Amino acid sequence: MTGPVPAKNDLRRAVADSATAAMKVAQGKSYTPGGKGLSAFDCSGFVWYVLHNIFPTLEYMNTNALASSPLFHEVSAPNIADVIFFPAGQVPYEVKRHNKRVFPNHVGLVVELGIWMGSQSSTGVARVPFSNPWWSSRERRYYRYCELPA
Repeated sequence: MTGPVPAKNDLRRAVADSATAAMKVAQGKSYTPGGKGLSAFDCSGFVWYVLHNIFPTLEYMNTNALASSPLFHEVSAPNIADVIFFPAGQVPYEVKRHNKRVFPNHVGLVVELGIWMGSQSSTGVARVPFSNPWWSSRERRYYRYCELPA
Protein backbone atom coordinates (compact mmCIF):
# COMPACT_ATOMS: atom_id res chain seq x y z
CA MET A 1 0.00 0.00 0.00
CA THR A 2 3.01 2.30 0.18
CA GLY A 3 3.10 4.85 -2.61
CA PRO A 4 4.40 8.32 -3.37
CA VAL A 5 4.04 10.89 -0.59
CA PRO A 6 1.02 13.12 -1.36
CA ALA A 7 1.20 16.92 -1.49
CA LYS A 8 1.03 18.56 1.95
CA ASN A 9 -2.57 19.67 1.39
CA ASP A 10 -3.64 16.08 0.79
CA LEU A 11 -1.72 14.39 3.60
CA ARG A 12 -4.55 14.39 6.12
CA ARG A 13 -6.97 12.85 3.64
CA ALA A 14 -4.33 10.30 2.59
CA VAL A 15 -3.91 9.16 6.21
CA ALA A 16 -7.69 8.83 6.67
CA ASP A 17 -8.00 6.94 3.38
CA SER A 18 -5.12 4.63 4.35
CA ALA A 19 -6.82 3.90 7.69
CA THR A 20 -10.12 3.13 5.96
CA ALA A 21 -8.43 0.83 3.44
CA ALA A 22 -6.61 -1.02 6.23
CA MET A 23 -9.85 -1.35 8.21
CA LYS A 24 -11.65 -2.88 5.23
CA VAL A 25 -8.97 -5.55 4.83
CA ALA A 26 -8.65 -6.18 8.59
CA GLN A 27 -12.39 -6.33 9.35
CA GLY A 28 -13.37 -9.49 11.14
CA LYS A 29 -9.83 -10.12 12.37
CA SER A 30 -9.24 -10.05 16.11
CA TYR A 31 -7.04 -7.61 17.98
CA THR A 32 -3.60 -9.21 18.26
CA PRO A 33 -1.01 -7.97 20.76
CA GLY A 34 2.12 -7.00 18.82
CA GLY A 35 0.27 -7.11 15.47
CA LYS A 36 1.59 -4.69 12.85
CA GLY A 37 0.04 -5.92 9.58
CA LEU A 38 -3.21 -6.46 7.75
CA SER A 39 -3.59 -9.97 9.14
CA ALA A 40 -3.34 -8.79 12.76
CA PHE A 41 -3.17 -5.42 14.53
CA ASP A 42 -2.81 -4.08 18.00
CA CYS A 43 -3.47 -0.37 18.56
CA SER A 44 0.05 0.97 18.03
CA GLY A 45 0.61 -1.45 15.15
CA PHE A 46 -2.46 -0.08 13.39
CA VAL A 47 -1.40 3.56 13.87
CA TRP A 48 2.13 2.79 12.68
CA TYR A 49 0.92 0.77 9.67
CA VAL A 50 -1.36 3.57 8.47
CA LEU A 51 1.19 6.37 9.00
CA HIS A 52 3.99 4.25 7.54
CA ASN A 53 1.97 3.89 4.32
CA ILE A 54 2.08 7.66 3.90
CA PHE A 55 5.45 8.33 5.58
CA PRO A 56 7.62 5.30 4.68
CA THR A 57 10.58 6.38 6.82
CA LEU A 58 8.54 6.34 10.04
CA GLU A 59 9.84 3.55 12.25
CA TYR A 60 7.54 1.54 14.50
CA MET A 61 6.88 2.94 17.97
CA ASN A 62 4.76 1.36 20.67
CA THR A 63 2.07 3.42 22.40
CA ASN A 64 4.34 4.87 25.09
CA ALA A 65 7.11 5.73 22.63
CA LEU A 66 4.68 7.41 20.26
CA ALA A 67 3.31 9.71 22.97
CA SER A 68 6.80 10.73 24.09
CA SER A 69 8.49 10.91 20.68
CA PRO A 70 9.79 14.27 19.43
CA LEU A 71 8.25 13.27 16.06
CA PHE A 72 4.81 13.96 17.54
CA HIS A 73 3.68 17.09 19.33
CA GLU A 74 0.59 17.47 21.47
CA VAL A 75 -2.23 19.61 20.09
CA SER A 76 -5.32 20.89 21.88
CA ALA A 77 -7.81 20.51 19.04
CA PRO A 78 -7.71 17.32 16.96
CA ASN A 79 -7.71 17.29 13.19
CA ILE A 80 -7.94 14.45 10.69
CA ALA A 81 -4.80 12.26 10.79
CA ASP A 82 -3.90 13.20 14.38
CA VAL A 83 -3.23 10.46 16.90
CA ILE A 84 -5.73 10.09 19.73
CA PHE A 85 -3.98 8.85 22.87
CA PHE A 86 -5.70 7.44 25.95
CA PRO A 87 -3.33 7.27 28.95
CA ALA A 88 -3.40 4.23 31.21
CA GLY A 89 -5.81 4.48 34.10
CA GLN A 90 -9.24 3.72 35.39
CA VAL A 91 -12.14 4.33 33.04
CA PRO A 92 -14.90 6.43 34.67
CA TYR A 93 -17.58 4.53 32.74
CA GLU A 94 -16.31 1.29 34.31
CA VAL A 95 -15.81 2.80 37.78
CA LYS A 96 -19.53 3.69 37.82
CA ARG A 97 -20.15 -0.01 37.23
CA HIS A 98 -17.86 -0.89 40.19
CA ASN A 99 -14.99 -2.01 37.94
CA LYS A 100 -11.85 -0.28 39.16
CA ARG A 101 -9.50 -2.05 36.74
CA VAL A 102 -6.63 0.05 35.38
CA PHE A 103 -6.76 -0.06 31.58
CA PRO A 104 -3.56 0.28 29.50
CA ASN A 105 -2.59 3.13 27.19
CA HIS A 106 -4.36 3.08 23.85
CA VAL A 107 -3.97 4.94 20.53
CA GLY A 108 -5.94 5.45 17.35
CA LEU A 109 -6.16 7.92 14.48
CA VAL A 110 -8.70 10.69 13.92
CA VAL A 111 -10.26 9.90 10.52
CA GLU A 112 -13.07 12.48 10.53
CA LEU A 113 -13.89 15.28 12.90
CA GLY A 114 -15.64 13.44 15.71
CA ILE A 115 -14.58 9.93 14.57
CA TRP A 116 -11.41 8.00 15.31
CA MET A 117 -10.28 4.57 14.19
CA GLY A 118 -8.15 2.03 15.95
CA SER A 119 -7.68 -1.62 16.81
CA GLN A 120 -9.45 -2.45 20.05
CA SER A 121 -9.40 -5.72 21.96
CA SER A 122 -13.22 -5.77 21.90
CA THR A 123 -13.75 -5.04 18.19
CA GLY A 124 -10.55 -5.35 16.20
CA VAL A 125 -10.12 -2.44 13.77
CA ALA A 126 -13.18 -0.20 13.95
CA ARG A 127 -14.44 3.36 13.70
CA VAL A 128 -15.38 4.96 17.03
CA PRO A 129 -17.33 8.19 17.55
CA PHE A 130 -15.81 10.60 20.06
CA SER A 131 -19.19 10.41 21.81
CA ASN A 132 -18.90 6.66 22.53
CA PRO A 133 -19.75 6.44 26.27
CA TRP A 134 -16.88 4.11 27.18
CA TRP A 135 -14.15 5.97 25.27
CA SER A 136 -15.47 9.48 25.92
CA SER A 137 -15.22 8.89 29.67
CA ARG A 138 -11.47 8.29 29.38
CA GLU A 139 -8.83 10.99 29.56
CA ARG A 140 -7.45 11.63 26.08
CA ARG A 141 -4.77 13.64 24.33
CA TYR A 142 -4.06 14.37 20.69
CA TYR A 143 -0.70 14.23 18.94
CA ARG A 144 0.26 15.42 15.47
CA TYR A 145 3.01 13.82 13.45
CA CYS A 146 5.65 16.45 12.62
CA GLU A 147 5.25 15.94 8.84
CA LEU A 148 1.55 16.85 8.89
CA PRO A 149 0.51 20.45 8.26
CA ALA A 150 -0.75 22.50 11.21
